[in-house]
Amino acid sequence: MNSRTVRDFSVPTDIWPTVERWAKEEGFELLESSGSKRIYRHGSGLIVLPTLLEISAEDGNVHLETWIKSNPINRLLSLFMTPNEIALETGGITFAAARSLARKSVNRLLVHLGQPLIA
Repeated sequence: MNSRTVRDFSVPTDIWPTVERWAKEEGFELLESSGSKRIYRHGSGLIVLPTLLEISAEDGNVHLETWIKSNPINRLLSLFMTPNEIALETGGITFAAARSLARKSVNRLLVHLGQPLIA
């Protein structure tokens, strides 16, 4: 299983107003913004495992990475068998509920950007 879900695509318009609106609606907070790249997080990691989304756009080309970040407590309880980062695609039982919720949220962004959904 890949540790991150990655998408590369092209869009004819500026994505940032769409991304900002989606982040506000879904409760994602902006962690980092530098030039053409932004990193968003949903969840603090204490009760809900955080979903991270890194997105960059330049000249209409968009690169998106999204994943769930495991926390040290979950890793310890699984005797460090749980990976540090988990992709959002379906498959396997590792954090299946958290992946499903995160996938639905990120898929709403992909719909707004006119892209195929994460399966």
